[in-house]
Parts: sequence; structure tokens; C-alpha cells
Amino acid sequence: MFLRFKGQAVIALILIGTGATRVFGADVDVTKGSHISFGVSGFGGDASIAGQVTEVLKNDLRLSGYFSLTPVGGAKYVQSGAVRGDRSGVVIECVVMQQDMKKVVLSKTYQGSGQDLRRAVHKLTDDIVQAITSQPGIAQTKIAFVWSHGGVKELAVMDYDGYNVKQLTYDRSISVRPRWSPDGRKIVYTSYKNLFPDVLEVDLYTGQRLRLAAYPGLNTGAAFSPDGLSIALTLSKGGNPELYTMNAQGGDLRQLTHSRGGESSPTWSPDGRDIAYVSDESGAPQIWMMGKDGGAASRLTVSPSYNTEPDWSRPPANSDMKPMLALTSRVGGKFQLGVYDHGTGAVTPVVADSADNEDPSWAPDGRHLVFGKTQHWRTQLYLLDVVTGEQVQLPAIEGGASEPAWGP
Repeated sequence: MFLRFKGQAVIALILIGTGATRVFGADVDVTKGSHISFGVSGFGGDASIAGQVTEVLKNDLRLSGYFSLTPVGGAKYVQSGAVRGDRSGVVIECVVMQQDMKKVVLSKTYQGSGQDLRRAVHKLTDDIVQAITSQPGIAQTKIAFVWSHGGVKELAVMDYDGYNVKQLTYDRSISVRPRWSPDGRKIVYTSYKNLFPDVLEVDLYTGQRLRLAAYPGLNTGAAFSPDGLSIALTLSKGGNPELYTMNAQGGDLRQLTHSRGGESSPTWSPDGRDIAYVSDESGAPQIWMMGKDGGAASRLTVSPSYNTEPDWSRPPANSDMKPMLALTSRVGGKFQLGVYDHGTGAVTPVVADSADNEDPSWAPDGRHLVFGKTQHWRTQLYLLDVVTGEQVQLPAIEGGASEPAWGP
């Protein structure tokens, strides 16, 4: 028997007043964005290396959502450049010109080893995005996810474009729901290595793992606050799954909710003052919100009748994007992604098709989402640009990939 909030299964054997609060969010404005014409002329030098650099650059520019790749002659911006070296060490020289103004908007040199070639191109792409749009790029970011293979679920990390997959855990067990620390150094997750679900933390630089919560019953759903000093999570040590906070070292435990239902999937507001979460106190799972110090809870979603997996975006201060709350809804027996509008209380669908679309996680630019799409019993990861509505499937991963978390 399972108690199931979508994206989180809890073995039932383990489990033995509303008011007004401030809503931190933004009205939804998901519109079709315009693209900037960009011509990639490629790179001179060693053909094999130059070709790889060119293809990575083109893919990065497409995924950014800002550009349409067009022939050089009719493009507003044109790239030119050269590569020097070999696969042990490469120097990339790149110039980007605004053709109508005869203006150089970028002229930089990038260095990287053969193994870091893609990383160097990702840095170049982010510089191009910043130079032309004044917005932050996402090409240097990473995504953590659950890798299902060999009958187990392990954690893994990859580049934002689906390449350079690296497995993090080798427990031959079940590891789920990864969430990043704000500095990108650590990931907290739920581990069933010791049969019962515990909250663990892994340091990506040292590989060291720390058990943060191992109370009797359920320990799951951990999420760092924006300042990295606190963690919100779900514990059932009192008999009912309730929302708690603790400090980043696992101490100073505080219970926030005391409801008749079960709470799960906490996500912090960008300013760190509020926590949105899932509760089935009203019957079916819906999104609620509470201040980080507890107090009265406020129900956010009413329709659709089943809403789970909230994730709050945190766009940087100079971004054109506003904070948004993404979630998963069940409609007509299928799971779809939506964005909550705090002004109307409505959920605007952003991914709704014949597949099951779940587990949305925001990129640090507040414009892109990564999510899992399940078709024919297999889940793979997709990116969504909420401005243009474009979906892109990431390279398929043997076995399956699910529960993605976009890193800072």
C-alpha cells in the first residue's frame, strides 16, 4: 500500500486553521517570445576540433531561447573565430559583430583542456547571451537527476544540455528527490539505503556524505533556503507527515505544521520568507504556503483538483523574468505542468499533452524548466522555455532519468 503525492512514494508501513499570509509570486505572462537572428560562421583551425566547437555553440544558442540561427548574410549578429591547439589543450578565439552597426559586441579568448572543451564553449555562449541581451545564460549550469538502471535508482549529475553524465551514488538502492545548495557545492536527497527513508547530503567536491535526518518514520523532501542556512523537509516522527525546518547542519529542528493531512515537497520563496508545500488536508493534494517561522497557512491552489511538486523560481536581480511557482497538476488522468498565478489563483498550463509531465525544476535564469516526460513507461528529461513554449528533449539516458533538479 502506498500513500502517494505525485513524484513521491511513501511506504505506508513506515507511517504509524487557515489564515492570510503574504504571497510572494508573479502574475503569469507566458507569451511567445521573439528571437534574435544570429549567424554562426564557424571557426578556423583544426577541422575536427573546430567542428565540435561550432556544433556545441549552435546547440547552446538554440537552447538559450533568445536566438534563431540564420544564414550569416541576413543575421543581425554574426560570429567568427578560430581554434588553436589539440585535444590536450585548446584556445578558442571568438568575435561577435552586430552587422547593421558594424559594432563588435564580444571579442574574447577561451582556454580549455580536451576534456573541458564543452565547458569552454558553454562559457562563450553565456558571454554572448549576456553581451547581447544583458540577461544571464544557463550554458554553464548543471542538472541533478535520478538515474534508473539495473533495478535501482541512483543520483547523477550532467551538464544542462544532457552531456557529461556523472553518477554520484553507488548504493544499489533507491535515492530520490535531489535538491541543490545555493552555492552549487552540495545536494540533499532522500536515501533508502538503510531501508527506511533518510535525508542525506553529498558534497560534490569531496564526495563526503552526511546524514542530516534519520528520525523514526519518514525523512524526505529536503530543500535548502536561498541563503543556504536552513533546510525545509517532511518528517513523520510524530506519526503524521509534517513540515519542519532545521539548520544546514541538521540541528535546531522546528515543526511548522500541525495538520490532519500529510505535508510534502517544500520549496522556498526567493526571499526566503515563505515556504510553499503540498498538503492533502482538504482531501486531494493542493499547494499551500506558510511563513518560514510557522503560523497560519494559506491555501494557494483550488483548481485543478490535484496539484503537487511546487518549485519556486529565483531569477537574478537583473533578469527580465519575475519569480514564478511551477507545479504538476493531474487533469483527465494525465499529469501536466502549470504555473500558478497569485493574482487570480489560477494555474496556467505550460506543458499539457498525451504524456505524463512531472517534476518541474527552474533554471537559475527563471525562464527555463527541466522536467520528466513519461511515454511508453519510460521517463526522459526535457527542457522548456516558458517564454516561447518550446520543448527540447535532452539526449536519452539508458534506463531512464527522472526527478530533475536544476543547479545554480
